[in-house]
Amino acid sequence: MAISRTRAIFASVLSFGGMSLLPKAVAIAKDMVVAMQFGATQTLDIYLMAFVLIGVPVSIVVVAMQTTLIPALADKDASGSAGLLGGAVKLATGLLALALPIWLVLLPVALATLYPQSEPDTRQALLMACLWLIPYYFINGINWLLYGALQARKAFWPNALLPGLFPLAIMVAVWWMPGADIRSLLIGTVIGSLLEFAVLYRVLKRRRLLRLRDTAGSGLLPVVRLATPLMAGGIIAAFAPVIEQLIAFRLGPGAVSLLSFGGKVPAALNGLLVTAVGIVVLPHFAELIVRRDWGQCRMLHLRLSGIALGGGVLIAAIGMALAVSIIELLFERGAFTSADTQNAAAIMRAYLLQLPFLLLAIVSMRALVALGKTLTLTWITTGQLLLGASLAYVLSAEHGVVGVALGTSVAAMVGAVLFAMTAWHQLNSQLRNPAA
Repeated sequence: MAISRTRAIFASVLSFGGMSLLPKAVAIAKDMVVAMQFGATQTLDIYLMAFVLIGVPVSIVVVAMQTTLIPALADKDASGSAGLLGGAVKLATGLLALALPIWLVLLPVALATLYPQSEPDTRQALLMACLWLIPYYFINGINWLLYGALQARKAFWPNALLPGLFPLAIMVAVWWMPGADIRSLLIGTVIGSLLEFAVLYRVLKRRRLLRLRDTAGSGLLPVVRLATPLMAGGIIAAFAPVIEQLIAFRLGPGAVSLLSFGGKVPAALNGLLVTAVGIVVLPHFAELIVRRDWGQCRMLHLRLSGIALGGGVLIAAIGMALAVSIIELLFERGAFTSADTQNAAAIMRAYLLQLPFLLLAIVSMRALVALGKTLTLTWITTGQLLLGASLAYVLSAEHGVVGVALGTSVAAMVGAVLFAMTAWHQLNSQLRNPAA
């Protein structure tokens, strides 16, 4: 039984990864166009920072809700799921509306305090870019929940294919508005998220999995109760990419861009592998735990952890060996120079160090979510992110932008070990005492 379930998960991961290849190829093509048009410049730095900054409240509120919503939806019929999803969408939209003005007021103060040496025009341009992205802010938050609803039904193809609409819209916008103009990136971002929403909404309505009226009594309260500890941890988690970029930003113009280009291939691998594993395994853990089949659940965790760690080491080693060739092939043209290639390749190697541990971590994190141990997740995530920020700051002093990536990777390794040990301990405790 455990082996057949493992094979089913492995087949789903391969299927998801195969379907994701086209969107990832589109994303890489978009990055190639952006590298050729912008290179490692301050204009691109501003866009990348605005993109991350405007998404902070979404990472705090919606990502936590999606994580706890998926097991709840998996335990309901279509009618119950439709009401619960509709209630979650309305609540998330309201919370994002409340958070936005607070966040926009805090941003100028935070930037002026952290970087008083930066030009006021630069800070103003960053804030204006964030304002342009407000429609994306709301649409992206809703999309997270809609994707989660389909994951709960084990409908993985939208999660694999639809994200390709986002980079496609940006690439078209950059072509349509030639020249290194940040507006093309901002407009493409908003249109791409809107296209994703349109397709997701249609798919869910056709399956009758979304109802925005009569959502009272849909069972949203337990979802929110479990999500609250994750939101607390999400406050720190949301700032992880922000902190990385802020540390890189102080290293000079183009540093944030190099950090982004060096992370493109590792991020693509994360999307193909880490995201696929995380999406596929959660419903399986939730199903076994509802049945209280602790032996099968523990065996599944052990098997998946071993496969994830071993496969991650192999893929990371190949990527590190070919880093320079990959960056040169993808980005070295136009405004992107050979010096940029060397720097981005070093960053890519540093980020790839964490890949096996991210795969190990996502298996254990999904098991802990299915067990309802969201507070435990919060504590470990908080410690990992604080460690990563500290290491990134210290290592950047000696190793520059590469040090930022190294700090993140080392912290991910530590976090993965803690996640795996905690999940194993929790499953063993349940096996010894099923009535606990």
